[in-house]
Amino acid sequence: MSAEPLSPPTAPPAGAPPRRRGWRAAGWITWEALYWGLLRNESFAHASNIAFSVLFSLFPFMILVTGIAGWTASQWGVGELTAAAEQGTGGIFAVLPEQVAAILKPEITAVLETSQGRVLTVGALLLVIIVTGLVESLRMGLNYAYRSYDTRHFLIRRLEGTFFMLIAAIVILGLGFLVVVLPVLWGLLLPHFPDIAPWWSYFNRIPLGFFTLAVFLFLFSAHLWLPARHQSVVGVLPGVVLTLTLWFVAGLVFSWYLSHFSGYAKTYAGLGGAVASMLFFYIVGLIFLLGAEINHAIDLWRTGTPPDH
Repeated sequence: MSAEPLSPPTAPPAGAPPRRRGWRAAGWITWEALYWGLLRNESFAHASNIAFSVLFSLFPFMILVTGIAGWTASQWGVGELTAAAEQGTGGIFAVLPEQVAAILKPEITAVLETSQGRVLTVGALLLVIIVTGLVESLRMGLNYAYRSYDTRHFLIRRLEGTFFMLIAAIVILGLGFLVVVLPVLWGLLLPHFPDIAPWWSYFNRIPLGFFTLAVFLFLFSAHLWLPARHQSVVGVLPGVVLTLTLWFVAGLVFSWYLSHFSGYAKTYAGLGGAVASMLFFYIVGLIFLLGAEINHAIDLWRTGTPPDH
């Protein structure tokens, strides 16, 4: 019985990324993501769209969450739901730089105080359209980053955005319940376990950990399901981890910058706070798109696909 001849190795496709390893591969992936992704793929324009959508939808989203919670509480007699909504929406500021939270929180609080009981009207449809617009801006940016095009009907996409919004609202209410319940739980445990008293500062940070986990899951879900292409868990994970890490670093750097060098009040007068918030959301939008570009570059390198430029 004769052995079958070995087939010669196939050459990589023309223009395929070089099969570098280690630091050389990391350098190629970084260059592909930064230059051909952020600089050459209209990512700065998409980041502006994301920043505007975040600021534009932040107020309506909180109004919807607190309004629906207040209506549900009045119908079913669940008073804790309103408190959970207030705590949950307030927890959003925990993942923002302190200066940005200080700018937005008083304004949002004032809006929420004057909007209770008027949410579940015809205006609710407009609020849903505004909030789902954020999902659409994220989808558009991700489709550009992953070089895909969504051909589905716009109503299907809006329904998907509404689903994302409802899941986010449920998560925020659940985290709000956690904030409300934790002090009660601590009060019940402390008489029986007095030795845990010094651990209160750590125990009190549990909601922040859950809020951070919620942000991670939101980013993960956005990368996995919003683009018009098949995504894998392993394929989206590097960009999500990078986005969350750079978000934390950007928050620290941005807070330091506002504390030492910011001149928005002189340049934009009364609009300085809004401009500072927009700038931070713009940076977050760029970081979000960079994570997608990194995933795309890794996929090109791993599969040997020629770069699409």
